[in-house]
Amino acid sequence: MKMKMHGVILFLLFCEFHGQPYPDASQDSHQETKTIKIGLILDSKSWLGKVVNSCISMAISDFYTLNGQYKTRIALETRDLRGEPLNFLAAAFDLLENAETHAIIVPEMSSEQAFLATLCDKANVLLLSFSSTSSFNEHPYSLQVAQDETTQFNGVAAFLGVFQWRTVVLIYEDTADTRQILSHLHDTFRDNDVDAVNDIAITPRATDEEIIKKLHNLRSMRTSIIIVHTSVSLASQIFRNAKTLEMMSGNFGWIVTSKTMNLLEFQDPAVFETIQGVVGLKSYIPASSKLRDFTLRWRREFQLSQIDMEIRGLNVFGIWAYDAIWALAEAIERERIHIFPNRGEDLGLNLTGLAPIRVSKVGSALLSNFRSIQFTGLGGEFQLVNAKLVHETYEIVNMIGNVGKRVGFWTPACGLTKEIYPSTNNCSSSSLETIIWPGFSKTAPKGWLVQMDGRPFKVGIPMNSRFHELISWQHDQQTKEIKFTGFCVDVFDMAIQRLNRAIVYEFIPFYNHNGSYSDLINQVSQQTFDAAVGDITITSNRSQYVDFSLPYTELGVGMVARLDNKDPWFFLKPLSVNLWIMSAGFFILTGIIVWFIEHPTNEEFQGSLAWQIGTILWFAASTLVYAQRERLQSNLSRFVVGCWFFVVLILTSSYIANLSSLLTVQRIKLTKNDYIGYSANSFVKGLVSNLNFQDNRLKPFNSPEEYDQALKNGSEKGGVSAIIEEIPYLKIFLARYPHDDYAIIDSSEKSNGFAFVFPKGSPLVHEMSRQIAMLREDEVLQALENKWFTSQSSLSSIDTKLPTTNTLEVTNFSRLFLVNAACEAVALLLFFVFVLCDKMSIKYYIIRMLAGRKLVSIFRYLYTANTIGTTTTR
Repeated sequence: MKMKMHGVILFLLFCEFHGQPYPDASQDSHQETKTIKIGLILDSKSWLGKVVNSCISMAISDFYTLNGQYKTRIALETRDLRGEPLNFLAAAFDLLENAETHAIIVPEMSSEQAFLATLCDKANVLLLSFSSTSSFNEHPYSLQVAQDETTQFNGVAAFLGVFQWRTVVLIYEDTADTRQILSHLHDTFRDNDVDAVNDIAITPRATDEEIIKKLHNLRSMRTSIIIVHTSVSLASQIFRNAKTLEMMSGNFGWIVTSKTMNLLEFQDPAVFETIQGVVGLKSYIPASSKLRDFTLRWRREFQLSQIDMEIRGLNVFGIWAYDAIWALAEAIERERIHIFPNRGEDLGLNLTGLAPIRVSKVGSALLSNFRSIQFTGLGGEFQLVNAKLVHETYEIVNMIGNVGKRVGFWTPACGLTKEIYPSTNNCSSSSLETIIWPGFSKTAPKGWLVQMDGRPFKVGIPMNSRFHELISWQHDQQTKEIKFTGFCVDVFDMAIQRLNRAIVYEFIPFYNHNGSYSDLINQVSQQTFDAAVGDITITSNRSQYVDFSLPYTELGVGMVARLDNKDPWFFLKPLSVNLWIMSAGFFILTGIIVWFIEHPTNEEFQGSLAWQIGTILWFAASTLVYAQRERLQSNLSRFVVGCWFFVVLILTSSYIANLSSLLTVQRIKLTKNDYIGYSANSFVKGLVSNLNFQDNRLKPFNSPEEYDQALKNGSEKGGVSAIIEEIPYLKIFLARYPHDDYAIIDSSEKSNGFAFVFPKGSPLVHEMSRQIAMLREDEVLQALENKWFTSQSSLSSIDTKLPTTNTLEVTNFSRLFLVNAACEAVALLLFFVFVLCDKMSIKYYIIRMLAGRKLVSIFRYLYTANTIGTTTTR
């Protein structure tokens, strides 16, 4: 009995000592370490929270196992949201005030994260966030320890470029962080020539009915390339409803961003059935032995802690959290100072019932150390630049079955490649692996849905066109069908045939009794018609409701008038009245001066008074054609006639040139008394009003026949002096009436030409515009114009603005007449000096006084020559 009692006592003592730790060197060393508290806010009910929590715990254990000599230790303070996001701020205040943490890790997104960033700035506490949109400029203590998802938009644009998709629809989650980067996404697409025709915002708590309604609207846009930038839960809901609407077929191409792909592993297997053929960008983690060993250990430990849950895989967020903890522990060790935070002053947050937040005295040092740390972790190179993790590589994943098939990579340096070689920085081929698209098709979607539900493409065509050369129709009595022809129809047919897609379309007649095309534009805007073809002008107002292709006709408006060259006095118009008078005066003056010089010695200039007057007039007129019959004997008269011949040459050349110009195209100067015609039900009336014509001087017309009759009558007989119309119409008008002396006398680019009309966002706009440009380069458009505008003999060139032909004035020849007058004056002066003076001594004296000795010999020679000529004649 006594032995039994001793046995019991020994057993109790053994149990007591066995439950206490043995004192050793490690315990003494642990007592010398300093502890820094780090906060962690997560949701233990979510897969992301579970993975991040387990990876952070393993990171702390692994770091200090490897670095046991360090004098600092991280103590993790975890706050669990338990599925209630409203607990976020309460947990944050608790960590900042009560737990006295020096850093907070927030793995999951929250709308209150921006407010927490402000608090951390006030308290000098690091905020390590997995948010995709960090705002380090506004919040210096906020650090993004996850990949910046804005870098992937260039990858998305490059992927679209491979398949030549230029039109997409963007579905995004209507949250603050997504709206913040939306403008950046559009700028990236615009730089890469990608047009996001519409942005569809869906709230995180949208119902299936709301999503189905938005997807129905998406189908009406006819764009089959859809980019999804939402959370994984909302994306799963979108794809489930899209499959119900049969939008997960080979006609559609779905591209998802890393916002969805990075968390896809945590979804139920049923989700993968709805996303077959989807292509997405996923953050790339390079393979390594370190990552492989950690993944094996994590699976064992996670399975032990979560026995009732199926292991779905390690996620990139867990890897980034693991590396972030290593960087944070290293930053804390570099500081090696543990100062308990003192209660700071009131930070002015004006929150009733809350104590002032403590300010960390080591926060600034931790921030500086954390920013400067660089090492190779599980996720590759860990380095922060501008408060963001430098990690720009994405893998392109094609969802097939329950796993994703990698089809390539994207990096800023190499673009799209099949493989990457990080050690050598080499780039492989830019092609991708074969992609299986929705509907298990290996053929990439076309990018747009021209025909839906098997119906043909409906093209509205106006039935009230004024020119049958543009649009004409014939009614088949047997088939009861209407066959359309014309220039506009031929251009549309030719452009459609050149597309790489077979499109079945039909022309639908559109009757509009008021003659305006506004109703037709409205029908296209409401998608009653898939397009409209006809003489439809591009205007800024219409562009607000529909999209236009490139114009396939000449731009601008012109003015056509009847040439007024049948005036009996038309030949006088090249010169002004003053110039005619001035010329006639000089003709007579020249004849008189020549007669005055030649009369004393030349018998041909002598005789009766009537004979001498006739000789003067005849000699003056004959110089015009250089046909004078009188022989000149004096050198002075020859000098006068020589100067006059030069004047006559200039005058006759200018007259002929100006007359030829007036006979080719006469410039009509309209006055306020002239009437101007324009097309009824056309925007041209506004252009005519800008010419300062009164409204009662404007006359509308409805057909080219009315144009012709009005121009023939003229303003004096109840018609018009000119017609203002668009260039294509004027070409046809001049082709119909080539022999009626009509011509385009002016033109200006005040209209944008004819174009094809499509609903807003239609991808056919770019395709048809490209084909129209090719038709113009290949001169096919010119050939079609020649086919339909057969006669153009009276069509003046309107490629450039016509020059103005003005009547020549006296001022145009003022210097010429002045020189001629000076020559005649000099001749008269010399004549008076040599002939009219009686005594030579007086002549020599006057000359010597006026001109000097050198000129005396010259004048003497001239006088002697003149005397000898007179003697010889006698």
